[in-house]
Order: sequence, then structure tokens, then C-alpha cells
Amino acid sequence: MKKLLATLCVLLCAFAMAACGGSETSYPDIPVAFEPDCPIMAALMADAPMRSISDTFHDALNALENGDRVLVFLLDGWGWEKFQHHIDMQPFLSSLNPEPALSVYPPITPVALATVLTGLQPDDHGIHSRADRRMNDGVTDIFAEAATLGRTVAYIQGHSGIIQTSLMPILSPDAGGPYGTDGEIFENARRNLDVDFLFVHFHGIDDMGHTYGPYAEEVGVRIALIDGYIQYLVENWGHGTVIITADHGMRRIDGNPYRLGDHYKFCHEDMIVPYIITQVGGSSNE
Repeated sequence: MKKLLATLCVLLCAFAMAACGGSETSYPDIPVAFEPDCPIMAALMADAPMRSISDTFHDALNALENGDRVLVFLLDGWGWEKFQHHIDMQPFLSSLNPEPALSVYPPITPVALATVLTGLQPDDHGIHSRADRRMNDGVTDIFAEAATLGRTVAYIQGHSGIIQTSLMPILSPDAGGPYGTDGEIFENARRNLDVDFLFVHFHGIDDMGHTYGPYAEEVGVRIALIDGYIQYLVENWGHGTVIITADHGMRRIDGNPYRLGDHYKFCHEDMIVPYIITQVGGSSNE
């Protein structure tokens, strides 16, 4: 079956390159051929994960509809390969047995965040690039769904909201500490543990990966810090559903000593991320 998929992929890639004027490229584990700006992505993934980051919306909404409290963490740039490489630096997250999940294309934060918050693919929610901020008319995000159910909600972001949402985020600009915005994000999350639905977006794993490369020691140190933050928040959440995932992964790049990691291609390191859903302290409606 894999040989058949690979053959089909080669044929589709040849068609895509003729249409886009690009050249064939391949990445470990996933045969793919396209240029980043090509409008046609001809790629097949063998043994793709059963999970998707869009599950975040559906799992959260299902829990809320069943009367549960829900705590969601989005760890920017926490790819599956990065998780595996730094597994010893994240004992709490590792203990929750993450599953691999598929991100969206292109695997960049605004596009993936919109999918996480709506459960929709880019063509449906309307966010396709870093320049896009406004989702399509009629698209409903998880914050609006929670509010309709009469649930209290808090949305914790870094220094900006990234995309427009139905709920204004609580911003956490860097106050000059050693951990970028992550320390401020943690403090804002800690102050809002009494709500029914809390969404927390940590950014430092991605920031450190861009600077040092995804497998650098500095990235592992930041993952360890966020692992501790999440453990504290989960243990003080009380009871309910906890979902932890990422927007995209990251791969090492060469040529720029000030930017050693990036993500925008259809490859395993960029597209596959961890996904966790678990219950803590029993269901809220028990």
C-alpha cells in the first residue's frame, strides 16, 4: 500500500511541478514536492495520524455541552519530533501519553489557531497566511459556543491576539523577565482558574526553536519550564477536561545563524504535533 501511495505521490508531484513551475523536493517520512508559494499542494501522507488539531474544538465543545469545565493549552511550535527529542525534559506532559495529530497547511500559527478555535479547515474559516486576521463571516469560534452555553470564559494570549476572535484575549506582554511572555501568560492563567473554559496559548517553545533550532538544549529548557507551568495549572484546575496540543511543529534550517528553525512546509516535522485529552479530578458534572 505504501509503495502505491508513493507512486501516486510521484505522479501528482510531477503534475504539481508542471503547474507551479517548481522543483521536486523530498523530506524524511513524507514524500512531497512543491514550492512554499505554489497554489497547488500535491502531497500524500502514508499512515497519517487519526487525530487532528481540529479535534480541539469538537472535544472542548462536547465537554462543555456535557456540563464539564475545560482547560485548553496550545503550545506554539511543540511538534511531535520536538516532543520526542526533548521527552526527558517534560515529565508531566509525557505522563499524559500524547498521541500524534495532524496540523493544517500551511503549518503556521494564524492558520492553525483558527482551526483549533473553530474546528474548520482553512478554506472554511478563511485564514490562509500570517497576514490574515479576520475569519470568514458566519464562522463561530469556541468562545462564542461557550458563551451561548452560559459558561464563563477566559482566553490568555501573549503580546497580541494573532487573529480576531469573538472574545478579546487577555494579553500578556513581556514584562522583561527571563522567559519572554511565558511567565506573564502563566500568571494570567493562574488568575483565571475559576472560569468554566480557559484557553492558554504559550509561545516560548516556538520562539526558542526559531532562534536556536528545534532540537537545541535551550528549547528543552523552555519546554521544561512550560511543563512545570502546565502541571501547576492542571493540578489547581480542580476537575474537568484538559486538552493540550500545538499549532505546528518545526524543522532545523541552515543559512541564517540568527534563525535556525522554521515551519511552513508539508513535512513531518512541521505538520505532526502531540495531542492530549484527559480528565482530572473527575468530570465536573459528577
